[in-house]
Amino acid sequence: MKNMSKQKLLKTIQNYKMLSKGDGLLVGVSGGPDSVALLYLLMELKDDYDLQIYVVHLNHMLREDESDDDAGYVEKLAKRLKLPVFIGKKDVGEFAKANKLSLEEAARIQRYEFYKQIADKLNIRKIALGHNANDNAETVLMRLLRGSGEQGLTGIYPVRQIGNLKVIRPLLNIYRKEIESFLKEKKVSVRTDSSNADNKFFRNKVRLELIPFLEENYNQNIKQVLVNTADILKEENEYLEEIAKKFYSQAEHPPSKGEFSDTNDEGIHLSIKKIRDFPLAIQRRIIRYGIKKLTGNLRQITYQHLNEIFKLLKGSLAYGQIDLPNDLIVERLRKELVIRKGKTQDIYNIIYPVKIPGETLVPELGVKLVCTISERRSNLEFSTQNRYQESFDYDKINGLVFVRTRKDGDSFRPLGMRGGKKIKDFLIDQKIPQPEKNKVLFLTDKTDIIWLIGLRISERFKVTTKTKRVLKVSFSE
Repeated sequence: MKNMSKQKLLKTIQNYKMLSKGDGLLVGVSGGPDSVALLYLLMELKDDYDLQIYVVHLNHMLREDESDDDAGYVEKLAKRLKLPVFIGKKDVGEFAKANKLSLEEAARIQRYEFYKQIADKLNIRKIALGHNANDNAETVLMRLLRGSGEQGLTGIYPVRQIGNLKVIRPLLNIYRKEIESFLKEKKVSVRTDSSNADNKFFRNKVRLELIPFLEENYNQNIKQVLVNTADILKEENEYLEEIAKKFYSQAEHPPSKGEFSDTNDEGIHLSIKKIRDFPLAIQRRIIRYGIKKLTGNLRQITYQHLNEIFKLLKGSLAYGQIDLPNDLIVERLRKELVIRKGKTQDIYNIIYPVKIPGETLVPELGVKLVCTISERRSNLEFSTQNRYQESFDYDKINGLVFVRTRKDGDSFRPLGMRGGKKIKDFLIDQKIPQPEKNKVLFLTDKTDIIWLIGLRISERFKVTTKTKRVLKVSFSE
């Protein structure tokens, strides 16, 4: 069994080109059977590959004395094998609470931060972790139960690039029983994590209850079936990802430079028309690729999130916004789909071209504008008692007319004033509450503000005795 484990390990390393001669390699060792077996098996390859092996262990402080004992075990093991060892300590429970994360997610984040810290210190770019075939089968089943798509069902990857650190998993084709037999033959005692028996953790319920139930009642080889499924989906996923990258390059473009675009936007901009032309399976991958390009990963991005994005992509609204985990926002800005980082604020980023004559809907606020053009009959076309009806000199308007929300730096010349005024100051003067300031709509042409709807028109566009054509605008629910 010892030789079989080594042969499987070597085959996995060679198939996925995990190691090169002379590599410096961190090995994450928890003290449990998987990581300890990995360390011993890599030691058997140490001379063949001329490896420089460093042991790393993070004490999560979740099991009091037991966690300290794990760290002590790993330190002694490394010394016995004459390997350098780095032990870290993080209060994962406190980190999870502060960041509203599960203990599993918090522990993963803290571990990788520690690994990267040691890797940078030693100028090493590879770390080996002890995930095995059982872990892979459990992961596939867990993701299936949570509703993952094809990419989620590819399971654990043998090689994964996380930042500048390449994560390799040489045990991924070795089952837990083989690992236990290997350790027994080596007469190596290991630590047992008592939390692995706690069924409040989803993975433990799958491992201790669901998989044994499936083995007994449906298929005794269910773990192998799940691993095989993951392998097939990995191959298909890699092929489709390469195709999606080519289509993605056609859909991505720099931010639009129109008069209402945000020139400081550093997000991902995708052409909605281009995306719609691609097959549905590719559309989904383009969105995922854009998110990954911006954030480096797809963690916590679910099937439901993607469905919400597709509603935004395929709907008729010119503007919409979706909040995703990790302070990620997806917006539809007319013909663009924008993926950017940032926290949602109480602000509506709205812009629509106004149909003249005709009706223009602003569905985000549940309102509409009705516009008509007529010859001037009097200076005042609408009653001043209705602040949502106004008249303007149509011939003074420059190009298209838009209805939009405010932007930084907006200013105009209010009716009755000689000089201009910043919109920000005008709204303060009008004692508009802060949340409402972000909902005020503007009627504008290509260069100027025509009307702060419901508040004040611009002096420049007022109807005079010289006016020939009048634009009448009515604003209502």
